[in-house]
Amino acid sequence: MTQAAGRPPSSQFIIDGQAPETVVYPASVDEVSRMLKEANEHGRAISPVGHGAFLHVGGVPKRYQQALCTTALSTVVNYQPTDMTITVGAGLSLAQLQAILGENGQWLPLDPPCPERATVGGVIAANLNGPARFSQGTVRDFLIGIKVVRADGTLIKGGGQVVKNVAGYDLPKLYCGSFGTLGVIVEATFMIRPRPEAQTTFALTFSSAEKAGEAALKLTSSDMQPFFLELANFFPLSPSRDQRGDAYCLFVGFAGMQEEIDDQRSHLRDILGDDAGGIEELGVDEAQTLAQALRDFPVSGPATLRCKVSLQPTQLATFCADLEAEAQRRHAPVRLLARAGNGILYTAFEGEAVPDDQMLSLVDWIRVHATGNNGFAVVEEIPPALKERANVWGTVGKAFPLMQRLKETLDPNGILNPGRFVGGI
Repeated sequence: MTQAAGRPPSSQFIIDGQAPETVVYPASVDEVSRMLKEANEHGRAISPVGHGAFLHVGGVPKRYQQALCTTALSTVVNYQPTDMTITVGAGLSLAQLQAILGENGQWLPLDPPCPERATVGGVIAANLNGPARFSQGTVRDFLIGIKVVRADGTLIKGGGQVVKNVAGYDLPKLYCGSFGTLGVIVEATFMIRPRPEAQTTFALTFSSAEKAGEAALKLTSSDMQPFFLELANFFPLSPSRDQRGDAYCLFVGFAGMQEEIDDQRSHLRDILGDDAGGIEELGVDEAQTLAQALRDFPVSGPATLRCKVSLQPTQLATFCADLEAEAQRRHAPVRLLARAGNGILYTAFEGEAVPDDQMLSLVDWIRVHATGNNGFAVVEEIPPALKERANVWGTVGKAFPLMQRLKETLDPNGILNPGRFVGGI
């Protein structure tokens, strides 16, 4: 297929070593419908893509004939600032969306990694969130309407003024985290909010994960309202920055009106007392750099293995300490970053290449210990050759039969992202 000017090369859409035979760039919803109808009739497997920023996440494709790139679907369909809602094409990047809203002092309170390369459709399909999830909520909380093209080319819609769509499902919720397996998202309507007037960030240092975790729990059980609460075993701003011998950092962000910020600042030390080895308020530029580093950690920097672990917040610190000790025993350096208020832990094993068996053993260790703490783990990045052996999505739960029925209903020929989601859907 001829590469048009300004479009990304097809190599950008390689998934686990597999390149698509063709890449198509529909410029309208009608074109998406036509392309999907033709692919369905000929049994061609399609993967919906945006800028290709998160294609490393998910299982190995069973088939991959065509990449359907949505980036041309980037128009603002409807935006009335006083209504506090906006409707946009799914190919618009989140950074572009935030810039448009920012002109009116508004924003969509989502901060997933790489907003310049994360499209609206991708954020919904992969259910992407960031540090602000702690105080603001998830994609589902702000998505109030959606338009999707099914595998057979049929356009369906839900949310907004539509109570039920033709299939009888709550589409906004159904397509959050559907991973491109149930249809191609072409348009979305979001509830938006005023951008915070002021923000500030504190860096707290601790001698152990447990002490940092105790401080985080103190904050979440108090009257304070952090904007984000992040726990890490490294200082993201600079590798050379002195941590005064402390092993863990807790980053606490506050946002809102200036009076609220001042009040939160004055009470932070009162609540934590002498628990923290140090409390430092960061400057504006430093805080902005830190926020970007925390946001992008799940995909940034070199790593041979990345896992996402979901736990109860009360179990998080102990799990971090145990995992770091296990990683040291295996001579596999690991960076840990936890959304301390939500119980989400991101791991990045770095350094020299870890032998295959060692990497799979690490995955097993993480899974067993996550399960033992009533949690679960997903492998977000691992060499493609190990993906099937690692079972990246983990054990299929009780909801899987329902997921299978949805797949069979909405994509009976299995042309949408086959093999990429839970249980090989």
